[in-house]
Order: sequence, then C-alpha cells, then structure tokens
Amino acid sequence: MNKQHTPPSSTASPPSGPLTIEEVAAALAPLADQFPPILSLEQAAKLSHYTPGSLKKLVSQDRFPDSAIRARPLRFWRDRFVLEIANHAPSPRRSAKPFEEPAKDASADSARKETRQR
Repeated sequence: MNKQHTPPSSTASPPSGPLTIEEVAAALAPLADQFPPILSLEQAAKLSHYTPGSLKKLVSQDRFPDSAIRARPLRFWRDRFVLEIANHAPSPRRSAKPFEEPAKDASADSARKETRQR
C-alpha cells in the first residue's frame, strides 16, 4: 500500500499575470533574516543578481520609482523591488533589428573605379 504523496499546491501551475505584493511577501518571508524589508544596495544587488553599479544606474534612469529610497545610502523596499523587477516589461534588444547591408551607391562605385585607374 505504497501511496505516493504529492502536495496539492506544488503541482499546480503558477498563476498567470503580474505578481502581487502578497505573493512576493509570502515568498520572501522565510528569507527575512537575509533580506529584511528594507534592503541595502548590496542586499538588493544580491537578491536581483544585478551589480551595485548597475542598480545605481537603473535608479538614476527611474527604473525603480516605487521601491528605491533615494537617499544616502541608497535603500530599497524589498517587496516593491521584487515586484518592479518581476513585472517589468523587457526593453527591446538593440540587436533585435535584422541586419541590413548598406545600399550601394552607384556614383561612389564609379568614383572608386576612376581613382584606381589613375
């Protein structure tokens, strides 16, 4: 009579749509000693896997308007910070444009030929 135990909530698919503050708070509650409600720059960098320099740059670009506490030292509201990272729409990549070869100018080609012939 070996029955395999499967937890009911762990096999369910994650909810679709943006994260809520309640979901973030529940997920980070066990890590409260490592990531307190207000994070230092170093803690935010460790949590987000950004470098501290990248976080400073993103804050200056107003990427974290709801979570960054703009003071010295820079601090972040933990749950809002995770929300802003998770729910942010990715920006288009610069390399996403298809490669286009520059159009050849017929007059430039003829000028090059003339200079070679001289």
